[in-house]
Amino acid sequence: MRTFASRTCNGFSLLELLVVIAIVGILTGTVILGFTGADLEQYLKGEADRFAIRVELARQHALQRNREWGIYVEEGGYRFAEFDPERGVWLERNQRPFSAVTPYDTITLRVETEGDALPTTGVEDLPQIIVFSSGEITPFNLYFEPGWDTTRWVVQSDGLSSATAEREDGGV
Repeated sequence: MRTFASRTCNGFSLLELLVVIAIVGILTGTVILGFTGADLEQYLKGEADRFAIRVELARQHALQRNREWGIYVEEGGYRFAEFDPERGVWLERNQRPFSAVTPYDTITLRVETEGDALPTTGVEDLPQIIVFSSGEITPFNLYFEPGWDTTRWVVQSDGLSSATAEREDGGV
């Protein structure tokens, strides 16, 4: 009777190793791309939240100092100013947390205010949003419009309540 010697193999073949490396590479790429998109979404949300917080800080400063504060909104950023009644000019505030903010190039800002409640005679370069020393604020919607495919964020206030940031449902 003839017996065959049993062969035992230890280790993996080259083909098995290549398949495992390919699977790990694909999974790693998927995870990295997923986090990259999440980073941009988190940044967009953070910018909207930071603006809402800064508006409320400006409201507190306006109440404490009994002076009007203003927010200039451009397409690429925003900046805060305080009104100097002696000279009749808006003085830009550069100290933190009111230093000028410029979000990523892919985020566009657009502000909408309600009505023409502000007098424009005799005052040049009037801010789009004014925080009054009484604690009231120009009713506004500030849209953070991303340059990638996602829903925009809006920071809003009705003039009396605190500014809030939220994702807009069915964004345009």
